[in-house]
Amino acid sequence: MMQSLQPITDEPRGIELDEIDITGGRVLTGLGPLRDVDSIIIKQKISTCELLTGCEMENRFLICGPQGDTLFWAKEHSNFCNRLWCGSVRSFNMSITDQTNQTVMEINRALACQGLCCSFLYPYCTQELNVSVGSQSVGTIRERATWWSPVLHIFDSVGNQVLKVRGPNCLFFCCDDINFSVLNTDGAEVGSITKKWMGCWKETLTDADNFLLTFNPGMDVSEKVLIIAATFLIDVMFFEYN
Repeated sequence: MMQSLQPITDEPRGIELDEIDITGGRVLTGLGPLRDVDSIIIKQKISTCELLTGCEMENRFLICGPQGDTLFWAKEHSNFCNRLWCGSVRSFNMSITDQTNQTVMEINRALACQGLCCSFLYPYCTQELNVSVGSQSVGTIRERATWWSPVLHIFDSVGNQVLKVRGPNCLFFCCDDINFSVLNTDGAEVGSITKKWMGCWKETLTDADNFLLTFNPGMDVSEKVLIIAATFLIDVMFFEYN
């Protein structure tokens, strides 16, 4: 005797991109690669055209895991005149894509004056980055005008300060790394951004930089995203020599 068929009440659920395990059980799409890593390396690609002409080109970066595997690609979008006349204070958009070439993060920087004289106009003349994931705001990185060590404040999507980045008093160390501390609202260190020394040849002839980022265990992915964005702001503010 045939059994009666039961109606299907649940629709089949498809596999989302950021749920696909590619190797070793690791999620390699979307923001999945950031979930379990406690450090990443950001490598700026050297532009041959920039070396030959001296003209600032759109920056490109590789975002790599602790083992050196590429997790994301970051590319600046800006126009030539903006880079030529505004240099390191230029406005730009930056898209960060995963291994499926899908944009997982977007960064927007508006044109704003930079320098000690602009500290008198705080907060109207300071540097700022807006960060979004999937067209939704994740937060903002904003420069805190100081006369001593550089400070960046990191805010979440609703404007609450969640982190602070503090740099050293001097940013021009020869033959040594430069470390920026990432602090929580209680002043405890929860991570770091280190600009790695790349050798005399690269440091002299190019403005391509490598950064090592470390995170405390259990740090939220959104905070890691904001720290990555803060690294790009640090690079263009302090290490772009035009």
